[in-house]
Amino acid sequence: MSDYEIDSKLKSLALVIDDHAEWFVRATKRMFFPLDFKGQEKLEIPGSFQDWLKEAEHYDFMDSVTLEDLKKLFEELHIVGKGITDKVMMTNELVTLSEFNNFTKLYESFVSKLRRLEHDCVMVDSGLDIDTALRSKSAMETDISRELERRARRGNPFTLALARIDNYDEFKNIIDKEQHKQMMATLGRLIKKCIRSFDDGYRSGDHEFIMSLKHAEAVGGTAAVNRLRSFLVEEKITIKAEDREIPLTMSYCVAEPVPGDTLDELLANMRRDLDKWDEDGDTALEYQEKSPLQRFIGDGE
Repeated sequence: MSDYEIDSKLKSLALVIDDHAEWFVRATKRMFFPLDFKGQEKLEIPGSFQDWLKEAEHYDFMDSVTLEDLKKLFEELHIVGKGITDKVMMTNELVTLSEFNNFTKLYESFVSKLRRLEHDCVMVDSGLDIDTALRSKSAMETDISRELERRARRGNPFTLALARIDNYDEFKNIIDKEQHKQMMATLGRLIKKCIRSFDDGYRSGDHEFIMSLKHAEAVGGTAAVNRLRSFLVEEKITIKAEDREIPLTMSYCVAEPVPGDTLDELLANMRRDLDKWDEDGDTALEYQEKSPLQRFIGDGE
């Protein structure tokens, strides 16, 4: 995301927040001082939110569920606000504490969600995955391609460890959004515990993670995987599905790239090995990478 793009997105969000702060003040004045606003035009709904929605549908960090929740909250906020202001303006009845508390609760929830989106926008721009606080897939492609170049040019060793949630397709549709979010945040935290300060952890897919271990051979990747397995056992993460709880397990593949490798080829080979051998879950493999010359000779035999 370019500086211009993030600046544009943040400005659009800021406009929605500012417009609603002004609208909230005007609505509150009408609720408590209706006589001072007799004969004036009705309270208008800010149009900036609808304009922002059209843009937000194309944001790479925005999902349809979040957008739908925001739309419902926006509609409820304005229905409640209009209902209270219309009532006091027409009847001169005072707004009740219960009504005002409900109104302010809706407003605060709406603004809080918009503030959260500002935070998410900045995280995405800085190369971080929102749910796990690990680095994002796009950042991974840049970072690891750079490490592969160093491997080819200088011979600097490094190792990749791929970790994948077992049976993800079976339970992803039966857990709610909040449980999924908590699970991803926990996995991100555990992966960070497995690596050194100069290593990197990435979320490379819905249920897949990569640890890039610099100046480490395959044995270092295996050690990181063993740490993650141990942390998962200690954490006792479970998936609550209907009347049962399923323990969360992961399978792993470790590979030490050789000069000439590309990231796409390397990940494809690691995933293929996991698909081939990972039948029951909680599998750990070490992928023995061949050089491009070895692969060429092997293909010709």
